[in-house]
Amino acid sequence: MRRWLKVIFILGAFVILCLFSLAALTVWDTARNSSKVREEIARLKREGEPTSWQEIAPPVPKQLDGTPLYRKAFAQLEEAQRKFDPKVWQTYNPKVLQAARPALQTLRKALEFQHMRLVDPKQIEANPLNTKFPQFDHFREFAKLLQAEAAQRKRRNDIKGAVESCLTILKLCRRIGDEPRLLAFFVQSTIFFIGVRGLWEEVLADADASRGTYLATLSEVRAWDIDRDFIRALKAERAISILTLKSFKQPPRDWIIAVAELSVLKVYRQIIAVAQEGAPYDRKEIEQIETEIERKPLIPLPHRFFTLMLTPSPTITFEAANRIHALQRVTMTALALRLYRKENGRYPENLQQLVPKYLPSVPIDPYDGKPIRYRKLQKGFKVWSVDGNRKDDGGVKVRDWLRKGDLVLESKI
Repeated sequence: MRRWLKVIFILGAFVILCLFSLAALTVWDTARNSSKVREEIARLKREGEPTSWQEIAPPVPKQLDGTPLYRKAFAQLEEAQRKFDPKVWQTYNPKVLQAARPALQTLRKALEFQHMRLVDPKQIEANPLNTKFPQFDHFREFAKLLQAEAAQRKRRNDIKGAVESCLTILKLCRRIGDEPRLLAFFVQSTIFFIGVRGLWEEVLADADASRGTYLATLSEVRAWDIDRDFIRALKAERAISILTLKSFKQPPRDWIIAVAELSVLKVYRQIIAVAQEGAPYDRKEIEQIETEIERKPLIPLPHRFFTLMLTPSPTITFEAANRIHALQRVTMTALALRLYRKENGRYPENLQQLVPKYLPSVPIDPYDGKPIRYRKLQKGFKVWSVDGNRKDDGGVKVRDWLRKGDLVLESKI
């Protein structure tokens, strides 16, 4: 009996010693990881990188802030929508456009200001994960209305007015980047697609415009600095992740959060480094980052939940950026070709003839690193990117031109 008591005593002492050692190791590891996190955040601050929402979207002078007009436009839009059945509204017929005209006029005035501040910074700081962005639905609706307005103006042979409607969409796209988030970047992408599709498919594919209109349009399409907004959005997400993890940091889960912070900051450091290289992005590096994020350890680690929750999928994120770059470059090329024809009476034999007067260089396809494709037709031309499948289908235009096959813009004149 005594022998068993002795064994139990030894085992108990061993278990206590192990628990004590584990607790000491946890405290030491937490302190070490917390120190590394502080060092990384200090480095970000030294380099002028944002670590809070106030640094991402600082207050702006009232004379530069169009926020009151945006809010007025939202209210006018909602008032107009209440007058129609949703199915009727979505037809964007002349009556719908007439009802929405006051909201569109206010939106145009708002876009004259350099900034907007629609996100409540107190809400972001208090609960960064549950911040609502209702303005994005309004922005998409404005883009669809302006696209319909462009088509209506085209039917009235008002090409200049139709182009202006589309350029308003593109201006809206750029302004959304004033409050960067990755979600905002995706909304910008959607609105840019709506604007370019309206500009080319609805207006310019089979209609000519003045030299001045082409110049203004090319300038506006080129004005969106995609990489700038993309990188700012990624840095904003990193700052929001820091705020989110800070809100979870309390005993006894400090050690989990410290490891999660290190993991999340590492992923953002890698993603942002790839983004800063510009398109075409390093596909192998993107796939490697994705693999590291998705690698499942033999023993489930608690911090992995936060890493998966707070970091974007590199593949999906960079594919979205690639598609925007491709559409922008194809559109710039198509507009430059129209300008060349306007001044020379014909289209060039190759894109190199556009350089340097119409384009600084031949645009590169972000998907494969090769020049944008161009084919002169008997009447008109085609320009295209190989798009997401990275396979040149010869400029074959499919019905869903944004998603499958080549991304093609075709001129019928």
